[in-house]
Amino acid sequence: MEQHNSGANMLEVWDVRQGWVPLLEAFLTEGTEYRIRCQGKQPDVRIHGIPLPFYRNNDMSYADFITSFQSGVVKISINDQQYETYIYPDDRKLTMEQFNRMLEEILEEANACYHLSGLETKVSTSGRNRDISWTQWSYIDQTFFQLRQIFLKIERQPFRRLERVSVMMKREKVRHSEQMTLRWLDSKGYGEKIPGHVQNEKKLETMDLYENQVLKQQLQELYRLLGKYETVEHKGVVKKSAKYKGTVKRWLNSSFLKEVTENKGHYTITQKFRKHPVYHLWYQWFDQLYKHKQDSLGFDYPISLKDTFQLYEMWCFMKIVKIFREAGLVLHTNGLYKTSKDGIFLNLAENKESNIQLLSGLSLFYQRSYQYDTKKFFTFTQKMIPDIVIESEAGIIVFDPKYRVPTNLGTALGEMHKYRDGIIHRQTGQRAVKEVYILTPTKAEQADGIRYFQEKYHERFGMGAIQAVPGEADDEMKRKIVTIFRR
Repeated sequence: MEQHNSGANMLEVWDVRQGWVPLLEAFLTEGTEYRIRCQGKQPDVRIHGIPLPFYRNNDMSYADFITSFQSGVVKISINDQQYETYIYPDDRKLTMEQFNRMLEEILEEANACYHLSGLETKVSTSGRNRDISWTQWSYIDQTFFQLRQIFLKIERQPFRRLERVSVMMKREKVRHSEQMTLRWLDSKGYGEKIPGHVQNEKKLETMDLYENQVLKQQLQELYRLLGKYETVEHKGVVKKSAKYKGTVKRWLNSSFLKEVTENKGHYTITQKFRKHPVYHLWYQWFDQLYKHKQDSLGFDYPISLKDTFQLYEMWCFMKIVKIFREAGLVLHTNGLYKTSKDGIFLNLAENKESNIQLLSGLSLFYQRSYQYDTKKFFTFTQKMIPDIVIESEAGIIVFDPKYRVPTNLGTALGEMHKYRDGIIHRQTGQRAVKEVYILTPTKAEQADGIRYFQEKYHERFGMGAIQAVPGEADDEMKRKIVTIFRR
């Protein structure tokens, strides 16, 4: 991240937990309203190119803005200077841990499905980059801004201690007759004639402590790791990794770390790492970083990491794929992949109609498109692209992931009527969609009191909601999906 100039430093944002904090250091979450203030001349502030309107109140200028309903990097222009900050997922919906869990499970299922695909080209595991993966890169990209905030706090108040060191000083500088000085005079044989310079003890402050040595070691390892990400064949990753690498280099060259020696070899978690609120966060960040070091299909899978809701849609689809695969209901999965001269790619993207073939002549589609000229099923109004569909000769079952509507399920279900009423079986002229279900990360304690999750509601109306929460038990979802298949 670029160095903050005065234009950036004078902007503050109100945080309900911390009060007024610098805009570029604030922890912003998606879909949240914030207030910005500045003192002095009104700045030109633009978020993704859209200017913020300021208004005066006494000696301060204020502006209100709402973050977009998606997590990721946001570009901010302040007086024509470009900066980047990060918008984090709303913890009421999906946590960062769940975000990374979804990525891991998508790639794990992609690996598991490959042997059913019938493709002959060998799947690449990225050769020299076997120790890096999309899951690890996603973690770095999503949390690097958080790491920066932690480092700034440590840099301002690092661990330090006073050490007694032996120094030679002028005799008039000796304030007290230190025992060390007297012993030194005796050992040198000085009598009443005291030399101009004598040995004395002085207390000096040092930051060369074990925890800081480990911190420097971890930064060196991160610097080398980011160098590996600079070699992958993905322009966006290469550009960002070079930027992050430059930031880590500046940290290593900071005055704080220059006097700290780097720890070598293994390191352990000390009581200071366990109990200090800031150093504990630092240790946790690096502990989580290396949990992603696993063999995977890595960068041969160009999965979008920009929007949380898109990732949730992909995860729901691969979750349903896994349920069918483990139930022995999958014929082959070659529709999930595409081949090119560079290898094999997981082909989950909008309008690609990725699919797997199931038993009994059924197909499971991701982003299936229906319009006026599609063969088996068509629409007589606008083009429709349900996120996930099970399609048979007789009709369609729609699953629509909605990660951001736990408290507004009625409205979301109301929108599903467009699929039930608008997609027609071309041969019979009848409505093609038999059942419609929303997949949502609504927590169990919330879902228990909502009728849309109840089985009798599903049976009566052929629609409703199903819990799909990353990292939590999915027995009910498995039962429901298999039951729908066997009807």
